[in-house]
Amino acid sequence: MKLLKIILLSIFFLFCLPTSVEAVVNPLISENNKMGIHILDAAEIKNVADLVNSNGGDWGYVVVPIRADDRNREKWNAFMQDAGQKHLIPIIRLASYMTNNYWTKPTKFQIIDFANFLNDLDWPTKNRYVIIYNEPNHAAEWGGNINPQEYGDVLTLASTIFKERSEDFFILPAGLDCAAPNDRTQHMRWDTFLTQMNWYNPQALQTIDGWNSHSYPNYAFSGKPTDRHDHSIYSFAYETALVKNLTGKNYPVFITETGWSNEYISDEKIGEYFITAFNTAWDDANIVTVAPFLLKAGAGDFAKFSLLFPNEEEKPQYKTLALMQKNAGRPVLANSNEDKKVLGINIDSLDSTPVATFSPQLEEEKWEEVFGWFKKLVK
Repeated sequence: MKLLKIILLSIFFLFCLPTSVEAVVNPLISENNKMGIHILDAAEIKNVADLVNSNGGDWGYVVVPIRADDRNREKWNAFMQDAGQKHLIPIIRLASYMTNNYWTKPTKFQIIDFANFLNDLDWPTKNRYVIIYNEPNHAAEWGGNINPQEYGDVLTLASTIFKERSEDFFILPAGLDCAAPNDRTQHMRWDTFLTQMNWYNPQALQTIDGWNSHSYPNYAFSGKPTDRHDHSIYSFAYETALVKNLTGKNYPVFITETGWSNEYISDEKIGEYFITAFNTAWDDANIVTVAPFLLKAGAGDFAKFSLLFPNEEEKPQYKTLALMQKNAGRPVLANSNEDKKVLGINIDSLDSTPVATFSPQLEEEKWEEVFGWFKKLVK
């Protein structure tokens, strides 16, 4: 009789204990559209699909920053809905806010707020791509000073906080400026930064899911696509080689910033350079997306990178990218009803929603009560 009780209770616990959560998926295991674009504001998404999903493309990528003072649920849920309807895969870059000509350092509470906010949005794909801030080897991007140890701790903390809320968060580190020198105050070389960060916190590079690169054609954003060095459009290869040496891991690559300035190169020549780059440097099986910076800059400082004129007329390099042959991506999509299922029943299919639903994740003190009851029963 005691044996029968143990068997029955074991079956009970098998169904009641929390099941393992499926983690992120490698985006390269299915058909993938490599084309992406970087935008500055969520509202610009309306123009993205015409570029990244043109000429055979589907489910291209869109990179956009979200500032700590811009967490408007209505705005960002509309962005996610547009992304799903237009077949676009969002990559969200966290940003703090500007003060005294530099970006403030993020706090733990800001990261928690970001994680809660982004977890509450209706993402179109299973993978929820999040970049943990921007170019911390620039003092202006990190509170006015450079601190590899501090950024490593923030990266580790952010990965933990986001994945506690959903294992679908796909964590990418901040892209680094691969042309930055070691001047001891305002800049640090990318390899020095990574090596020091890893020395202080070896876990930091183990907590990410992919590699994020700013593979610009430097110097002066004017290098040739055939240049091959650690501050060229091949910089992602140098970065990932170092990361593999430090961690033993070969991460999928996301180039979330790149592109040529038209200060010294004509728009027509930039278009030719893009063709060469996609057919050579970026024709790498480990690259998930290449998202040039920038779709639209208006008349600001970034106008030299913009693919559109201030009046939104297409520049020659835009037309070149639009005409490039693209793949029809087939990403794993989000399960919009995932949180509405109770023991395999879809609540939406019921006539009325139950007042209370069973939760498999009991509070810790409740588990102590259950195990105490179990021990008494089998004595």
